[in-house]
Amino acid sequence: MDDPSDLIEQFADAATRNRAIVRLVGAINASDLRRVAVGPRVKAALVAGLDHPNAKVRWWCLQLMDHLADASYLEPIAAKLTDPVAKVRRHAIHALTCAACKPDRRRLPVDIDERLRAVAAHDPAAKVRLEAEAALAERRRARGT
Repeated sequence: MDDPSDLIEQFADAATRNRAIVRLVGAINASDLRRVAVGPRVKAALVAGLDHPNAKVRWWCLQLMDHLADASYLEPIAAKLTDPVAKVRRHAIHALTCAACKPDRRRLPVDIDERLRAVAAHDPAAKVRLEAEAALAERRRARGT
């Protein structure tokens, strides 16, 4: 197998990204990703990729973690709620709160409402605030409150 960290580096370049994703996790589309199980080296590389200097790499790591979700990703994803790039922050909200993308179509077991309220109130980017507000509304609906 290729070195997972080397494959993560390739996420920065659109010409190599898709091939690197398939080599890293074995699939690229959402339907196939639901059936993928990754080992500890790949998980560690994805988590490390969240701190990559290139925002595209961070975003693609979040994208994969969103679909390969498990509880081990919760805090690394939540840490991206303060990423310097709005697109990354917005996708962190999605990855933490979206049920449809998850392998079992269930939200991750995370108590994130307080953090989402803070993002909705204070994030400098309107799209990020809206994503947080929408996530909070959906979570309220799901709880029936």
